[in-house]
Amino acid sequence: MNAEDVKAEFNNLEIHMGSFKESKFKLKCNVTFHDQLLVMDGGKITATMHARNIGNVHLEKKAIRIAGLNFEIKEGDEVSVASGSIRLEIGDNAEAWFKELWG
Repeated sequence: MNAEDVKAEFNNLEIHMGSFKESKFKLKCNVTFHDQLLVMDGGKITATMHARNIGNVHLEKKAIRIAGLNFEIKEGDEVSVASGSIRLEIGDNAEAWFKELWG
């Protein structure tokens, strides 16, 4: 699955390892889910999460909210490991994404 120009909102981040300092941030990114790997590529910042690290997924109006555990946030050459909430504004395909990630 692919989606382009998705507004991603990362909240309540707890950094377990690495030098990433933000506890919340917003990102416009391309999102792909293939071979159980969810990738949110915003150019300067990329977040990667394996399906086994998805704690929960909630369907919202034109968006999904993911509770993620131990996912990678890569900023330049620096890689950090974090847990927290990710809201992806997918649009009309939100229900299909919900079913793919949580169904």
